[in-house]
Amino acid sequence: MGYVDKSMNPSRHIGAKRHAAIGIKTYVTSNITVSGTAVPTATEAQIVTGGRTVILTLNTGKWIPTGTLFNAQRTAIRNGLDSAQAEATGWDALIATIAPAANVVRTNDKTVTITLQPAATYAIGANETITVTVPYAAIEFCKANVVASPTFTIAFS
Repeated sequence: MGYVDKSMNPSRHIGAKRHAAIGIKTYVTSNITVSGTAVPTATEAQIVTGGRTVILTLNTGKWIPTGTLFNAQRTAIRNGLDSAQAEATGWDALIATIAPAANVVRTNDKTVTITLQPAATYAIGANETITVTVPYAAIEFCKANVVASPTFTIAFS
C-alpha cells in the first residue's frame, strides 16, 4: 500500500483546476521559405564569380541562439543544400568552397543568410536543382528536419 500526501492540495498551492508551469515546451513544426539572389535561378557563371545569396526564412519557430549552439550547426545547414545531380565539379562536390561554414549567418531569429563565395572550378554539364533541407537541431524545439521550398536551379551556360 502506497503513501498519499493529502496535505498537497493543488487548488491551495496553484489555484483551482490549474497546474504549475514546469518548463516543458511544445515541439514546433517549422516551414522555411528559400529566397535570395541565387533563387529561383542562378547561372553557372554567377556561381563561378560568387556573391549570390541564399536566404532561409523560418515561417514558424526560430533559429537556435547565436553563438556556440548556432556555430555548431553551420556546417550541417550548409550541407543541407543538396544538388539532385552528381557532377564531378558541381554543387555537391564544391559545396565547402561555394558556401564556407563561416558564410552561414544567423541574421535574426527568423532568418539565416548564406553568401556564396567564388568557385573558379565550378563547371556543370546540365542544370542542377538544389533542395534545401535544414537539420532540426538548428531550429528551437523542432523534432524533424525541414525541407524548405522552393528548390532553386543553377542553369548550365
